Amino acid sequence: MRLTRRGWNNVIIIGVLVFIAVIQLPELIRTRLITPTTPVPSSTVIPLFAQDRIIQRLLLPAITFQHADTGWQSQPVVTFDIATLIMHWQTLKGTLVNEHQLAALKSQLITPHTIEVWLVGHAQPQRITAYQLPSFWLFNNGNGQWLAVTVNADFLFPPLSSKL
Repeated sequence: MRLTRRGWNNVIIIGVLVFIAVIQLPELIRTRLITPTTPVPSSTVIPLFAQDRIIQRLLLPAITFQHADTGWQSQPVVTFDIATLIMHWQTLKGTLVNEHQLAALKSQLITPHTIEVWLVGHAQPQRITAYQLPSFWLFNNGNGQWLAVTVNADFLFPPLSSKL
């Protein structure tokens, strides 16, 4: 059977269409037949402290805060609302930093700040290491997790003359 020029054109057109269909078939099957799964977020926001833990004493590099029967007290004495500052620490959340990200940041971790947080019902403090980077803070929560927190330094480490 001999094909005319028009017949060969039809064969080529049908062949190209079949080729395109074969190339697109896997994607079509994926989108139509497989049920979509919810995407897993690449970053996880977690709190610095568990929700059931309550701060009883907070030791910052320059100031110590202690909860007493009469309320919050500080050493040295400060003029701002201590309860607001404690609430900032109590509700602090950050993005979990993985080992690869931490390795990339290692060269920028120069001066650590050590914070001790005594929690109600716990005999030992939770020791937190904090590094201030140009655009965020990096906290090690004492459980081996590193958190990236974007807050102003005065939000967590107020100067002695601050007015929160």
